[in-house]
Amino acid sequence: MKLVHETLRRFVDSGQIAGCSIKIIRGGETLHKECLGYANIEQQTPITEKTIFPIASMTKVITVAGLMRLYEQGLFKLWDPVSEYLPGFKNPTIAVEKPDGGYDIVPAKGEVTLRQLFTMTSGVPYAGKETAAARIQDQKGDAYIAEHGSMPDTKTWCNMVGQLPLAFEPGEKWMYGFSIDVLGAVIEVLSGQTLGDYLQEHIFDPLGMKDTGFYVPAEKQHRVATLYHIDEGMKPDDRTYPAEKPAFESGGGGLFSIVRDYSRFAQMLLRGGTLDGERILGRKTIDLIATDHLTPQQQATHNWDTQRGYGYGLGVRVMKNPEIAESNGSVGEWGWDGAFGNWFCVDPKEKLTCVYLTTNLPGSHYRFIPKLTAAMYASLD
Repeated sequence: MKLVHETLRRFVDSGQIAGCSIKIIRGGETLHKECLGYANIEQQTPITEKTIFPIASMTKVITVAGLMRLYEQGLFKLWDPVSEYLPGFKNPTIAVEKPDGGYDIVPAKGEVTLRQLFTMTSGVPYAGKETAAARIQDQKGDAYIAEHGSMPDTKTWCNMVGQLPLAFEPGEKWMYGFSIDVLGAVIEVLSGQTLGDYLQEHIFDPLGMKDTGFYVPAEKQHRVATLYHIDEGMKPDDRTYPAEKPAFESGGGGLFSIVRDYSRFAQMLLRGGTLDGERILGRKTIDLIATDHLTPQQQATHNWDTQRGYGYGLGVRVMKNPEIAESNGSVGEWGWDGAFGNWFCVDPKEKLTCVYLTTNLPGSHYRFIPKLTAAMYASLD
């Protein structure tokens, strides 16, 4: 795939990214695999197949797969109220914005459902500044850490979030947020295990994903790629990562992985839930995950640049209109990405998976990914 190599080489040589690792598999054959650039520019440490990346929101699809195993066992229904599993979500409220910058707290008309968490239509925000609900969650998190010194465990925090106001009436619109972290807590309730232990037993170990988890053991810390502020002269980010199992395991963004491990997960999805004799999910369950679940009203707010032409399934984008997406890809391609520029896809029509890991702050997906996918699809026979 000369075009892919040239495109990625240009990203690195022009100084737009520090480096990347990519693996493209089609019909069981590795079409392209390469590592470019540096895991640490200052130390001139090259990215290799062993480089560990914080994969941020690419965690979400693994959490979805984990919970859908429990769906297959008949342990929940998609339309179940979240409060059946996390009582903090009982009697939800909404923070209604006021013109003066304040807000009113009013009762919600209905409860948040698991389906709304899966599809990002729950109204549960990420902590931040964008809405009153996001600001409230941000303040609550800061206050808890100030008092206790760290985050609580996954179930405790998600129950606390459930008691905070929503950004809008459940099901009213699409809004990317904390929803799939909450699903991680639901896994804990249904399985009786911590999220990390459950994923280890039911996904990572069966698929041989030996370098994937919610922390990086001390003996592997030197393999973690440094994140770089790509619009600030490649300024290195100084964050550190847990070397031991954390109390809060973020099902929405907390995993670390390598390109080989995540490619095995993607291949399992492509192959109908089974890889090398290990069945993780059923074929029809994967079809359900990769089907657009948004109503026209919800689709109207699913309007990121990177989501043009896509619908949204259970935690994943789903290609509907390549011409709107300015893509030479396939209808039915699906997957997700992560805040640090990471991206992956499953393309059933072409029997193809692509996993691309990098270290960008911000991720700037729209700046890079359309160029990568244009080169990838142009290279296919």
